[in-house]
Amino acid sequence: MDYVIKNHKNVYIRLNKNGSPVTCAEHEKSLFEYSKAKNILNGLPKTLKRLNFIVDPVPDISQRNEVDKKSEEKIIGNDNYIIPDEILEWVEKFGICDDILKEAQKRKYELNNIISNYDRAVSNWLHEVEIEKKKNACGGYLKYRDVKDIVDKRRMAKDEWIIINNILRMDFRNLDREVVNKAVLGLAKRKFAYRVVEEDNTDNVV
Repeated sequence: MDYVIKNHKNVYIRLNKNGSPVTCAEHEKSLFEYSKAKNILNGLPKTLKRLNFIVDPVPDISQRNEVDKKSEEKIIGNDNYIIPDEILEWVEKFGICDDILKEAQKRKYELNNIISNYDRAVSNWLHEVEIEKKKNACGGYLKYRDVKDIVDKRRMAKDEWIIINNILRMDFRNLDREVVNKAVLGLAKRKFAYRVVEEDNTDNVV
């Protein structure tokens, strides 16, 4: 059985004259043995990997005939379109922004736990001061040093939380890797349906 490399938007991978993988339309796709297809998929450049390609078996003859029937309509498309590197670079850049925001959200959750843990430590210290016997100057200094270390670390975590929280409050709702990927994949699927053009009969007017 033959296999192809494609994604859910029906963008395919073929090998160019240099043997390098490039995007293409379905009718230009390359057919591979399974092992070769997997090797090519694993070796795709990072910009192409982000388009979520998979190895897929080629449909049987009856399925391909059904696809051929649908393609008989008078529609043309940019089947030879190859996504330029300049566009793929922008996908990569906005994808990195999306990754950073997700990392910030994860870090904010971590900082919430860190700050809560420091708050519990300070509460424990206050109860020790309340319940334990009075300490001498040396013992008091040691306790002071312990709690000073705790509140300093809490302040550092709190300051980081404040900055991250302010960033996440900005409106980044439309900055999503998947939105950009869909827009780029749409470039390879543009089609034009022929308009009906009426004949010009003005030359026959007497």
